Amino acid sequence: MKKKLIFARKCDWCNREITLNGKDSDSYVVTAEHRIFCIIQIPGKPAERDCMADYLNNTKQKLYEHTFKKELEKKEKEQKEKEEKEEKIKSMPRVLAKLDALQKEFKDREWKERLSKHPS
Repeated sequence: MKKKLIFARKCDWCNREITLNGKDSDSYVVTAEHRIFCIIQIPGKPAERDCMADYLNNTKQKLYEHTFKKELEKKEKEQKEKEEKEEKIKSMPRVLAKLDALQKEFKDREWKERLSKHPS
């Protein structure tokens, strides 16, 4: 009797030992990324264990959480910028009043200098 080589590998999601070939081989799914997932299903019924579906749902959930987190950070940043802008606007009347006072003072100095240079 010739010995047959039986290949076994672990599921990439649940780390369960899967027999890939032979009489007692387990059912499994291989993705394009060469990930191997176990699937336990009776034909005509929903799967009892489908690691690939669990893996895909988990990656979608992580992606959703990541994008949701980014959106929250963006909204918080916009809110912070808006508050800073409002503070600038609040401080503007004081600055504008000081600017007007300075401009008036400079004009007064100019007139005084002109009058001192050209007395009439």
